[in-house]
Amino acid sequence: MTVSLQPLSRENVRAVCELRLAEDQRHLVAPAAFTVAEGNYEPGAVLRAIHLDDLPVGVLLVEVETGTPHLVRFMVDADHQGRGIGGRAVELMVDELRAAGWESLETSVVPVAGGAEGFWRRCGFQSTDRT
Repeated sequence: MTVSLQPLSRENVRAVCELRLAEDQRHLVAPAAFTVAEGNYEPGAVLRAIHLDDLPVGVLLVEVETGTPHLVRFMVDADHQGRGIGGRAVELMVDELRAAGWESLETSVVPVAGGAEGFWRRCGFQSTDRT
């Protein structure tokens, strides 16, 4: 099984918009359809579908207008979590940004019990202590 990042297209946009979060994550991340819509109106944004082979299983949005790329939206469908897909997608995005000349990537996390802080640390992110 191969994880890849693909541009949003006529062929995958409906499947991406239909991705769903786990019930306990819905208050932490906007629905995939919001990400698709917002990504199309952000100047210079990097909007990608996360594919597992040919199947869209997630979406991410990086905004670059502030001078440092900021991963503002990231989600993997509830049925595909816990399989290493998200971590691989982050690696691929970091590689893509490096190839475009960027040297760092920021994101934010909601600090809640059972949240994503551990995931981001495993991906190599470090706390800036900004809130």
